[in-house]
Amino acid sequence: MPLACFHHRFYATSHLLVLLAAMTLAGCWQSAVSAQPNTGAMQQGADIVLNDRVPRQVRDVTVEQKLGAQLTTDLPLINSLGQKVRLGDYLDGKRPLILTLNYSNCPMLCNVQLNQLAQSLEKGELKIGDDFQLLSVSIDPTETDQRLQDTQAKYIEQVPSHPNAKSGWSFTRTNAEVVKKLAEEVGFSYKYNPTTKEYAHPAMLAFVSPDGVITRYSLGVAFPPDQMKLALVEAGQGKVGGIVDQFVLWCYSYDPAEGSYVPQAWKIMRLGGAVTMIAMFLVLLPYWLGKKGAVESAPLHKVEVAETS
Repeated sequence: MPLACFHHRFYATSHLLVLLAAMTLAGCWQSAVSAQPNTGAMQQGADIVLNDRVPRQVRDVTVEQKLGAQLTTDLPLINSLGQKVRLGDYLDGKRPLILTLNYSNCPMLCNVQLNQLAQSLEKGELKIGDDFQLLSVSIDPTETDQRLQDTQAKYIEQVPSHPNAKSGWSFTRTNAEVVKKLAEEVGFSYKYNPTTKEYAHPAMLAFVSPDGVITRYSLGVAFPPDQMKLALVEAGQGKVGGIVDQFVLWCYSYDPAEGSYVPQAWKIMRLGGAVTMIAMFLVLLPYWLGKKGAVESAPLHKVEVAETS
C-alpha cells in the first residue's frame, strides 16, 4: 500500500476513534444531566429518611435504610395462585430483585406508587423476568388469592413491552408475623388504623442483589427510568446490563445529599485525560511513521542514481 494512502486511512481511523471516545464522554455527561435530583429519586446515606408523601400525622412512619443487610431467604409466602413459596425462590443468584411492600386495598399511595413504577419500567430497557424480578408483598394478612390475582393483572397490563412480566412480577401475601419480620429486615414501618381499616405506610422500593443483599432504596413515587436502570445495574453485580451500562455506572456515585446518582468528576477527568493522550498519540503517529519512512527511503534513492550513472 502506498505510504500516502496508508497515512490517509490511518488519519481517518484515528479521527474516528477520537470521535467515538468523545461521544462516550459526552454520553456519560448527558446521562448525568438526565440523572439530576428530583422528587422521589433514589435514596441512600441517612439512617432514617422521611417519605415526603406521608401526611404529618404519621411522620413517624418511615424507612430505615439497611444497606448491605442480608434478607432471610426462608421467609414463607403465598403467591397469587395459592402456592406456598419462600422469599429465596425469587433470588436465583443471577438477577436482581425489586421488592415492594404494598396492599391491594390501599386507597391512594400504593396505586400511585405502582402505577408510576409500571410507567417507568415500560420506558426502560431492562425487562421484568429477563433482566430482573419484581416481588410485591402485601402487608395486609387478610388479603385473598383472588385479590392478589386482580392486582397483578392490573399492573401487568401496564407493561406490555415486558413479555415475561406475568412470571417476573409476583404478588404475594403472608401472615402478620412474617410481614413484620420482613418489614423489619428492610427497615419499612407501617401502622394499621382499625377505625378506617387502612394502613399508614411510606412508599418504598428495595433493590436486592441476586444473593439477597439490599443494595439501594427508592423512596417516594417518582421513578426516573435512568435512575432505575443504574440501581438495577448496581444491584445486578455485573450480571445486568452491557459494557456501556457498567461503564456509565463506573462514572457515577450516589450522592445522599442530592438524592440521585451523580457523575464522579475525578473519574471523568481521569478518563478525559487518558482519552486526550490517546488521541494525541493517534494523531501524531502517522507523522512519526511518515518521517521515519522518508529517512529510510533516502539512501535507496541515492543507490539507484549511482547505479544508473
